[in-house]
This record gives sequence, structure tokens and C-alpha cells, in this order.
Amino acid sequence: MKLNNLYNFKNSVKHFLDIDALTLPTDLSSFEISNLSWVAPFNFSVKKQDDSYRSLKIPNILNFVVAYEHFKDLSNFDSIQSLDSSHKRLSANIDTGDFVSGEYDRQLEEDFNRLCVYDQLLKLDIKEYYGRIYTHLIEFEGHEERFLSNMNLGKTNGLIMGNYLSLYFAESNLKNISKDIEEELRTSLIDCEFSYFSDDFYFFCNKSDTEKVTRIFDKVLEKYELERNETKKEIWTYESFNNYNLVARYWKKIIAHCNVRFDKEKSNNKLYFINQLVFRVSKLKDDKLKKVFINNFFKTKYFRELELEEYQVKDYDYHQLCFLLSSSPETILYTADRFNNMSNFENNKLRQFLHVRYREALKTSFNEEQLYFYYAIKIFGFEDILVENKDRIIETNNQILISYYLKDRFFEQEDITKLKERDDERYWFQNYHLILYTDDLNTDLENSITKYLIPKNATKAKQKTSYMNFYKENISSGLSIIRDIPDVLQEIEDYLALRIEEMEEDFEEESEFEVEES
Repeated sequence: MKLNNLYNFKNSVKHFLDIDALTLPTDLSSFEISNLSWVAPFNFSVKKQDDSYRSLKIPNILNFVVAYEHFKDLSNFDSIQSLDSSHKRLSANIDTGDFVSGEYDRQLEEDFNRLCVYDQLLKLDIKEYYGRIYTHLIEFEGHEERFLSNMNLGKTNGLIMGNYLSLYFAESNLKNISKDIEEELRTSLIDCEFSYFSDDFYFFCNKSDTEKVTRIFDKVLEKYELERNETKKEIWTYESFNNYNLVARYWKKIIAHCNVRFDKEKSNNKLYFINQLVFRVSKLKDDKLKKVFINNFFKTKYFRELELEEYQVKDYDYHQLCFLLSSSPETILYTADRFNNMSNFENNKLRQFLHVRYREALKTSFNEEQLYFYYAIKIFGFEDILVENKDRIIETNNQILISYYLKDRFFEQEDITKLKERDDERYWFQNYHLILYTDDLNTDLENSITKYLIPKNATKAKQKTSYMNFYKENISSGLSIIRDIPDVLQEIEDYLALRIEEMEEDFEEESEFEVEES
């Protein structure tokens, strides 16, 4: 089990970080809460729908690993679905740091079975769930709540998004909400079945019970000081739900089509799958489905093991591939290495695309997309594009990307001077690397740590000592929190291999797609 998978669960930023490489205290299991203080997480913005974004709040590493050690023996900690197996759709795999592959297909089949019985699927959503969870309502089974709230500056209203601990406690709280909903439905004699994926609830009921079910949902949420998102009420019939969920059928057709066209005796087969992806994407109505469709095709065993040397690359393949990468930049992580290693692939035909898209990404708030394009530019060998955009990097507030530029030594002295002015605790991640890769700060290590890394709420001597020892040992050893790009590639390959292995063990090949429902 990798701590890194828990530190950033599900989000692909985890491939770029490696907290397992750091030296941790040897007494984690007995580390006292009094030796830690409230700490500020750093923000990392990821794209949602319609050009909006959500901020992952990535916690202080020392606080996180101590909290994990404290909470890891809680009930069903390694198996979230077991918290409420009758209703919970979410199933996590801490070995891959992702949701269980194929679980969506399993749930989807059950959805269709229920839609044959009931009139409709009523989908309801909890408004701003993570931000409104009160930690005093969470069951800690006798454990110290402060290990959790300390990671969020001591706040008891809201959990920071992005790590496995927050996911576990959010799902633990949902288990209680689910139990109360089940009881309300039973006593109200309403014929209804339900399940939930995080804060999205799926009620299979008849039309005549729509308002009753909605009122029960509202009533239970009020008990937990939560409320329904009135803008996200959806009603699906069998027919409309069937038309929406076309992804699995599409990828099967693409692979079948390509297998029929492939001639193993030739070395100039056409990359039909690129054209087919573009065609099928145009048939999907939802941007979210389009991204899932593109991403997960390139995660499949079919693509990862495809003998690309047996294929030729046509001019139209380049612009169609650019369209797919632009539609879902995460796909870059699963394709860049394969096309870069393809002898018939002309990297320079992606140069302008990467140049323009990287520059545009830097103008947005989407930190993860900025990182994806940085990765691609590194893989394809266009480092001059990175240097050219140096002046835009600091203003992105993308602390991971800034750390890479520090590691690459792309910044000039005037840039370093600007970065040194950011001594607020919320910049701790980039400041760790600022000290690591800036000679004068590294030479004056203890004073640098005191200024840039010791949490402002660490007022007691023993608290300051805990953080000082942790940071001093790791920086003195030259240990970076960010991976070298070749190591990022290896981490992605390991992740995909585990994901494919998981699929082969538990499901048939036809289940190689899941849709994130959050």
C-alpha cells in the first residue's frame, strides 16, 4: 500500500508526487496530537463541467501521515463499500488509488434492472457536501477527531477534498444518512429502492411518489445540517437512461472494428481507432461522458498493448489526435509515451498544438491541465516551450508546476525573488522546493524552514521541533516531493498495469469502462 495513493486519491495529480520517498518519523503510531498544530492545506484547482473548477486542498504531509496512522484501524477503512454494501455505489481500491475498475458497469446493470420495475430514476444531490460536513457528527469510534480537523486549520465545518481520509469520513457520514433514509421510506410505506455515489443519490420509485421521496431526502439532510441542491434534480426513464449510457457499446464497436481491419502481415495498418473515437465522441451528448470515453479507451489493455510499429500515421491522424487530447487533456498521460516511442510518429507535428494549448492552459485556473501539458512537452522534448512560458508560471499559483520549474532551474533570479516574497503558510508546497533548489535558502536551512515551512499555529516548542525535524531531514537529504518525469511515466505505467490486472481478475473484458459519477 502506498501512502501516495491515499494522499491524493483518484485525482491523477498523484502520479506527479511521491510522499513515500520522504523520510517519516519512526514513531508515527505513538505520535501525540500535542506535537502537531493546525496546518493550512494548499489549493490545487481541477476542472469541472462548463469551465468551472473545484479546489482540491492538499494537506500538510506530516499531519496527514500521522492522521493515517491514527485512523487506519477504523471499521472498513480499506473497504469503503462495506460501510453500506446495500446502498453504496462507490468502491475504492487503495492499491491503485482509484475507484474499482468496472464497478460502474456492475451498478449500471442493476440500474436498468430497477428501471424495469419502477417508473423512473430520481437523482438528487447534496449541496456542497464536503464543505458542509460537521466533524462533530462523524463517528470516530473513540479516535481523536483533531487528527482530522488539524489538517484544515482546525475547522470542524467541512472536509478538505482530495485525500482518502476525507473520502472515508465523508462516506462514513453518508452511511448514517442512508440508514435514516431507509427507515423513513420503510415507515412511510413507499415502494422505492435507492443507492448513492458520494453525494449523488439514486432513487428508483414510481411517479406518484416523487414528491414524497424528495421530502424524505430533505428531512433527513436537515438532521445532518445539510440541504439538497435544488438545481440538480433529474428524472430518468429506462429509455432516456439507455440513450444516455452509450459508452460501453461504443468502445466495444471501436475495438471490434479495429481488430477486423488489422492485418498482422502488414506494417502499414491504419490507426482506425483515432478516427472511430472522433466519430463516436460526436454522438455523445454530455461533455463528461465524452471525457470518460476518451480517457478510458486509452487506459485499456487493447491500447496499452497495441503494436504501434505495425501502423502508419496519416496526416489526418495528427489533427484528430489533437482534437481528442484537447477534448480531454488527461488523455495525454496515457498516450504521450506510446506515440513518442512510435518510429512512424512525427513529434514535430504536435509542436504547435502543445505550444498553443499550454499557453492557453496557463491562462486558466485548471492546474491539472497545466500539469498534463507540461508532462507532454517534456515527453516529446520541446523544453524551449516551457522556458518561453516561464513568466506566466508564477501567476498560475500552481504550486506543483512552480516546483517543477524550480527543479528544472528555469527561473531567473528575479523570479526567485518574487517567490521568496510568498512566505504565507499556504505556499508551503512550493516553498519546500524553493528551499530545496535555491542555494542561499538551502545553506541557511533552519532559518529558511522557520520562515517558510513551520505552520503559523505551531507556537509550542515541541510542535516547532516536530516540523523542523521533518523538513530538515528531508531537505538535507535532497528529497523532492515531486517525481522526475521518467518516474512519473513509470508510475502511470504501474497504475495502468494494476488497473488492467484488476479488471481481468474481477470482471470480463467488456467491463473496461467506468464513469465517475461525482
